[in-house]
Amino acid sequence: MNEFELRSAIKEIAEMEVSLKKKGGPTRAGRFFDKLMFKQQEVLEHFNLPDNPFNQALLHFEAIPWDNEIEEIIKILFNESILHRRKSKKSPETLLKEAKSSNRDPMFILPELGIRTHIYTLFVYNKILMYSQDEPNKILEELNLVNNDDLLETIGGMRFTTEWLENAEDSITALEARGLKYIRRFAMDIINDLKGSGLKINGF
Repeated sequence: MNEFELRSAIKEIAEMEVSLKKKGGPTRAGRFFDKLMFKQQEVLEHFNLPDNPFNQALLHFEAIPWDNEIEEIIKILFNESILHRRKSKKSPETLLKEAKSSNRDPMFILPELGIRTHIYTLFVYNKILMYSQDEPNKILEELNLVNNDDLLETIGGMRFTTEWLENAEDSITALEARGLKYIRRFAMDIINDLKGSGLKINGF
């Protein structure tokens, strides 16, 4: 990302935030919100900064910033990246083990691991790691595997759309074939919630 692209990306984030409010917020525009989060992550990744709440707040806008304000944001992000590099690094597996033992917030831990905070990665953290459903190294494998736009967008659609429920078993099996170990548990949580509200799901 060159300097012009960086300025453009920050301005686009601001425009998307303003637009998101007009759309009714994340609960009414889930896919748009995911796109906004991905764009924020791209900018933070440019500075090698974790996508945690503190750094996200640096890219939070109430209005479209002026060019001089964007320059100031870039300076702040650059300074934060220097501070982040100076911090001591622990292995990803050690971070997960310590996070579990101390009940750490995933919104801080996942970005530190370079993992995007997404409905599925939060599920893996909260339901698999915290309840000792698998070993930390296996959980880390899953988090790294799913940490790409294609898979996360597909899985996000399972929460925010219902099309996949027409052939739910096929949808789950296809994701399992891509190596996801916990996707069936995730899908079943969604299915059981929908069944609890009276919706009938083919095959379940």
